[in-house]
Amino acid sequence: MVERSRTGKYMQIEVNRGMPAPLLVKHFLRTGLEWHIKDDVKKLVDFQQGNLAGDWPSLPKMDIILLRNVMIYFDTDTKKRILQRMRGLLKPGGLLFLGAAETTLNLDNSYERLTAEGTSYYRSPL
Repeated sequence: MVERSRTGKYMQIEVNRGMPAPLLVKHFLRTGLEWHIKDDVKKLVDFQQGNLAGDWPSLPKMDIILLRNVMIYFDTDTKKRILQRMRGLLKPGGLLFLGAAETTLNLDNSYERLTAEGTSYYRSPL
């Protein structure tokens, strides 16, 4: 999946799942049946494979981390370690997105829970 993501190529059915048309035509080019993300956007993203429960490579501070539907597979102690590490990677006020069934509650209470348009997300301490 990491290599597939690096290519930035998506089928029509994939981009139809939540991608507004104005953003699609602004940031993608159509080639046959595929949509290719434009190079100016692609160069802003770095895909790496990692193990959340294992050792982590050195990573830069981030504005946003998407960790959706991953935490549900770990025990409580591992979830606490992961959330602490994520907090260390987020810039002050950075955002963490978890899955709908996931939370920081009783795991790492330093995050501020925010909601918008029916979605919850978490802000790291300022």
